[in-house]
Amino acid sequence: MSISITSAEFALFLGLSIVIAVLYYVGYKRNMKTIEAVSKSLENSLKPSDKEYTWLGGVLGFTGNYTIEGFEKVTASVFMLPRQSILYFPFSYITTGYDRVEVLFFLKNKVWNEVHVIRDIKPSYQMPKIFNAHLLKTEKLTINEKPFVVMYRNKTGEVDSIISLGQSLEPLGIMHIALTPEKRVLYVRLKIKPKSVSEIEDAMKTCLSYSEHMKSNNTDN
Repeated sequence: MSISITSAEFALFLGLSIVIAVLYYVGYKRNMKTIEAVSKSLENSLKPSDKEYTWLGGVLGFTGNYTIEGFEKVTASVFMLPRQSILYFPFSYITTGYDRVEVLFFLKNKVWNEVHVIRDIKPSYQMPKIFNAHLLKTEKLTINEKPFVVMYRNKTGEVDSIISLGQSLEPLGIMHIALTPEKRVLYVRLKIKPKSVSEIEDAMKTCLSYSEHMKSNNTDN
């Protein structure tokens, strides 16, 4: 049995192959450029004495572990949309919606309350899922005219301080901030803006200042 194709079919196949190759190259270059810029912004702001990176699937991002004075450790993870894949990108865009960096500051001082401030976005399935949400009180609020949800165990000063941190970070792309007492973590999720990656540097400096403020309050108490 022989299979034959017409010249038109061959031209279509060739054209699609070229389009896929071009889109892969463009998506690959864009992701790599953003990843390198995010890494530089993190290092410039956190100023680690030591660092270790692990790549996540090539150009999908990385996880960085940083040694920083005053913290048990700091971990940052960058997750990029798969722009190099013409097939997977639309699905990932629908389910995730944006490139993001997630930073966990493992604090040395005690955390007494669990607090989350989350950007209220549509569709709601793109919002982070809180596994123990049923145990937390929930309120809606507006930060810089943007809708947010605040969740907490107890109405303490830590709730107000995280909301204040959210007000500072909102122009820089904040999507989720949290304080969790179990592992003494300050968690920050930012939407990566490829044309404004330097905003991540400003956000990290703000988080470091907040952590210093927490330490001084604990010392005073």
